[in-house]
Amino acid sequence: MTKTEPHATDPKPAEDTSGRAIPAPRHSLIRTPEPWPHLVARVKRTGQYPTTADAERITRTTLTSLAPLLPAPERTALTRTLPPEAAALLTPRTPANLPSPAAEFVTAVAAHLNNESPDKARWHVTSVLTVLSHLAGPTLTARIINQLPQGYALLFGRAELMRKP
Repeated sequence: MTKTEPHATDPKPAEDTSGRAIPAPRHSLIRTPEPWPHLVARVKRTGQYPTTADAERITRTTLTSLAPLLPAPERTALTRTLPPEAAALLTPRTPANLPSPAAEFVTAVAAHLNNESPDKARWHVTSVLTVLSHLAGPTLTARIINQLPQGYALLFGRAELMRKP
């Protein structure tokens, strides 16, 4: 059966002042977290990992290591942008008194990843945190970076700006 006449319940497209139809938005302003497999797939693509298992292991390790460094408001805001599996990893077991410098963070992740080289561990961390920054958006990412010691911006795939003393 072909439809020749618009149905009475079909929404009429909005028109601008010139009479042209305005397309409906393709997305919602309310963002729902993508599922865990999609997050891992993004990390896999970003880090160019050969297997999904590698990307998942690196994602879990990085998020678990990051958790104690994030202040509660930023951590809570970040968890709202992530799938529940990732959000659960950001629940710190023991909060850190002061966030460690970026180089120490990378070294800690390397130790948890079977003593990877510092360069390889930095690649892993940057792959995960770059994906997180895209999911969190620029405002939340900036808030997170401002709460961490210098050096973390690069790990989030952002330029490192000089901070005022």
